[in-house]
Formats: sequence, C-alpha cells, structure tokens
Amino acid sequence: MKTKTILSLLFISGLLLTSEAFAINDNPKNKTENAIFMEDVENTEYNNDIHSDFSLEDCIRIALKNNLSIQASYLNDAAYKEKIGKEWSRYFPELSAGVDWGRNRDYEIGTYNSALLPSVSANMTVFDFGKIKASADSAKHTYLSKEFETKEHINMIICNTKKAYFNLLFAKAQYDVYQDTVKDFELQKQQAFSLYSAGKKAKVDVAIADYNLCKAKLNFEQAKKTLKVAKYELSRIMGFPKYNNYELTSELGQDSYDLSIDDAMEKAYNIRPELLAIQKLSEAAKMDLRARRRDFTPDIKIRASIGNDVGTFRYTSTGIGANLSYSNFNILRTKFAISEANFMYKKRLMDLEDEKHTLYLSVSRAYESFATAYNSIDIAKSALEQAKEQYRQTKGRYKAGIADIIELKDGENAFLNARLDYYNSLLNYNIAIAEFEKEVGAPIENYSSKKTESKKL
Repeated sequence: MKTKTILSLLFISGLLLTSEAFAINDNPKNKTENAIFMEDVENTEYNNDIHSDFSLEDCIRIALKNNLSIQASYLNDAAYKEKIGKEWSRYFPELSAGVDWGRNRDYEIGTYNSALLPSVSANMTVFDFGKIKASADSAKHTYLSKEFETKEHINMIICNTKKAYFNLLFAKAQYDVYQDTVKDFELQKQQAFSLYSAGKKAKVDVAIADYNLCKAKLNFEQAKKTLKVAKYELSRIMGFPKYNNYELTSELGQDSYDLSIDDAMEKAYNIRPELLAIQKLSEAAKMDLRARRRDFTPDIKIRASIGNDVGTFRYTSTGIGANLSYSNFNILRTKFAISEANFMYKKRLMDLEDEKHTLYLSVSRAYESFATAYNSIDIAKSALEQAKEQYRQTKGRYKAGIADIIELKDGENAFLNARLDYYNSLLNYNIAIAEFEKEVGAPIENYSSKKTESKKL
C-alpha cells in the first residue's frame, strides 16, 4: 500500500510541476488582442440576391473573419502554444507497464511452475537545475513571437482593407464626376446647336461639342469599369469575390488629427508587432542558451514500482528509489550546442537593433507622407474653387457669344481635372493614414486627438 501511495504522490507532483503549462492558456495577457474579430462576426452567407450596406468597420471585421491566412496563423499560434506544455510535460511521471511470464521445472518433485507477473513503474524528474524551465520559457517566448506575427498579419489585412475601401470611394466619386461631365457636355451641345441655329456660332462649334460629348461618354465608361473593379477588389479582400450587391455607407472625406511624430514613434517602439516579435525571439534565444548551458548538469529523479503474482494475488515486488544521472551526455556535442545557441542569441539581438532602425525609418517616411497628403488637400481645394469659378465665367461668356467652344472646353477640362485632383488628394490622405497606422501598429486615434469631424463632399 505504501508503494501505491507513492505512485499517487508522483502523479500529483507531476501535475503540480506541469501546472504552468496549462496556466498560459487561461491567462488573458497571452490571448491575441484581435481574436475578437474571429469571434464576434456572424457567419453570414452573402449572395447577390441580398443587398447590404457596409461601413469601414464592417468591411474590416468581415475581412478578418473570412481571411483564411489569418485563420491559419491562429492555428499556427495554437500549435506553438502546445509546445510549451510539451516542454513542461517532462516533469510529468513516465509510466512503464509490462507482464512477465515464465515456466520453470522443479526437478526434485518433477513438476512445472508457471508465473505471470504484471508490473507497473513510474519514473519522474524532480529537479534538473532549470533545464526544463529554460526550455519551456524559450518555447513560451517563441509562441508569443508567433502571436505578434499574427497581429502583424492582421494589421496588414486591416491596412489593405482600408486601401480597397477608400479606392472604392474614390472610384465612386470619379464615377459621379464623369457622369456630371457627360451632362455638362450634353448641355454644351444643345447650346452650341442653339447658337448655330440663331446664326451666332459656326457649325464647327456643334461638331466640336459633339466630339467633346463622345469623349466624355468614353471617359464615363472607363469610370464604370474602374468602379466595378474597385468593388471586386474590396469583395475579394472581404472573402466573397463574387458578391457585389452592396453600397458603402460613407463618402470620401477628411478627418484631421493633431499628430506628433514623437508620440507616434514612442507608441511604435512599445506596440509595433514586428518589433515585439523579434524581441520575443531574442528572449527565446536567450532561454535556449541558458538551457544548453545547463546540459552540463545532471537530473535528479525518483522512481516507484509494483509487481504482482497473478497466481497468489500477493505483491511479489515493490520498490522506491532516487537517482542522479546524465542521460545521453556528450561533452563535445554539448559544447558545440552552447556555441551555436550563443551565436543565435547574438544574431537575434542584431536583428532587434536592425528592426528598431527600420521602424524609425518607416514611421518617419509614413509621417512625411501623411503630412504631405494633409497639406495637399487645402491646395487642391483652393485650385478646385478657382477652376469652378473660371468655368462658371467661361460658360457665361460662351452663352453671351464672347468665348468660343475651345475656351469653353478648356474651362470644362480644368474644372474636371481639379475635381479629380481634389478627390485624389483625399484618397492619398486616407491611404497615408492607413499606412501610418500599419507602421505604428495601432489606430491613429490611440496616439493623437481628432481636430475636426469627417468632411464629406
């Protein structure tokens, strides 16, 4: 009975020693921050018989839900999490069971004796000078680095979704511009014909106006195609490339932010997933180096066993003991393993410093793009107002018979290009914000204050 009690104690001790392997699964700090996107989005089947209205937030959540590469990343994270438990499980008792059968002859009395001896034994490491813990810590940091890589991938999907969303808004604005242009040139053709009929303009004005109208219709057809392609691209990113029966609930506009490059840089150094992933890999390499150095130390184990004679139902053997041992110890191989782990640790530190330099460059570049795009909006808006006024005056002069059809066309084209330039500046600004958020690793609202509400056109 004592040996049975000892076996039970071995199991309990093993569970206590490996409890940290299971604790990481329940620790909220170790859960991926963006996992909400995998849980909160309803599984909705989209087909062209159903009309939907999507906001930017809707598109992002659906894209994250349906993206197969993100789901694969979560499965990869789960696999690396299991490696932590695999390392800690080395503290768990190792069981051995077997059955011995034998047949012996007693020559004195001339009979045969048979014996069937089942046995159970347990062997457990109770102390190994930190080798298992160091290996488990290395596995833990590797797992956390994979989580940060998943967050990096999520940020990339969010950025791409925003780009596709804003490109679709721009395509819709461009569609409206060319549609208005067709209407204007239709009116110009009517005016040219009326002036020609009244004898105030030559017939060539009618021909030019007809050509301008055909050119505007051609541009309008191209704008239709661009709009469809932009919608297909957003649909593809959201995970249903054949679905196009939806509209976006917002328009291309501008949100102004009081953004500081120093605050953004500080935020990036603290939360950027690429940097944190490499940092965790360097910590994993450090723990691996520690584990390899401790390979020179022995293991302390305890063991217990029970054997039973089936024929007489009595214990034929019981045992308990402890040992201090080296398992497959090779001094030269251990030396090279330590050297390899040391070089790998130094490499990870170099990678970390290089990523910090890359971060500074990429955030600075993204900030300059953001600032340039922001300043371009006011310039484009001023040019649009001037072109609009100039076109209004030109139309009045043409109607009065003062300006010719060429001057009217030039004014129309200037106004058209100014409208497209303004929308393009808004597109570049919103894409610059999306890129900046990706480089920093967090939404811009987390490290700046919004100065104005969205300006919709």
